[in-house]
Amino acid sequence: MTTWLDVALLPSEAETMEADAFLVIDVLRATTTIATLFEHGLADLLVVDDIEAARERARREGRVLFGEVGGLPPEGFDHGNSPAEAAGLDVRGKGAVLFTTNGTRAICGVAGRGQAATAAFANAGAAARWAAGHERVALVCAGNSGGKRFALEDFAAAARLVQIIARESPGLELGDAAGVAAEATGYEDWIAPGLPQRTDRSARLVAGAHHARGLKALGLEADIAFAAREDTSGSVPIVVEHGEGWALLRDGR
Repeated sequence: MTTWLDVALLPSEAETMEADAFLVIDVLRATTTIATLFEHGLADLLVVDDIEAARERARREGRVLFGEVGGLPPEGFDHGNSPAEAAGLDVRGKGAVLFTTNGTRAICGVAGRGQAATAAFANAGAAARWAAGHERVALVCAGNSGGKRFALEDFAAAARLVQIIARESPGLELGDAAGVAAEATGYEDWIAPGLPQRTDRSARLVAGAHHARGLKALGLEADIAFAAREDTSGSVPIVVEHGEGWALLRDGR
């Protein structure tokens, strides 16, 4: 059972957290794409923090190459970093490589510091159940601008995970950021006042985030809507091997 829980608003904050388990969150879009790929039968996923390393390892190991720079697939990549696209792919039994601006860097950064897995709205329930098996858990927001800027959509997903984990862990001690997340209600009203009032809180927060506006300008509205949906995947992508600048994930459900 989890006895301590906190949120790293940026990946650098996780470096000072004494946790035995880390859940990395990059809602738009890496960890949503990862959860979706494993839900559709991906065998394993190599995440890397260098684009040329991604190309090389995909070529050498015969892996499907996913990723983005500036939101779009780089030259020579098989697919982008799109959960909506991933949901329609046949990846059963295949291996893949993923490089992204924020998410893969954050995953590589916590690999080896403790048990590590990835989370999003897409697999919130499964990720929370995994967290319950660890005493000290840190939720790590991947952020924007290479992990240097706060990302509202990642914090929104972290807040949802705090709520789920706290519900199942009586007496849970919350760090300061997790405490703010647990108490943060109603802030969707000021971040996205122009969105339809029928939209649920998660969808409004994701759609109202700065990063979402950039994706919308690229015509990627389907990914924004997909990323706001909860529990579309039962996967728990877990780091099973790691090295300098890379980590290998498999579904640990």
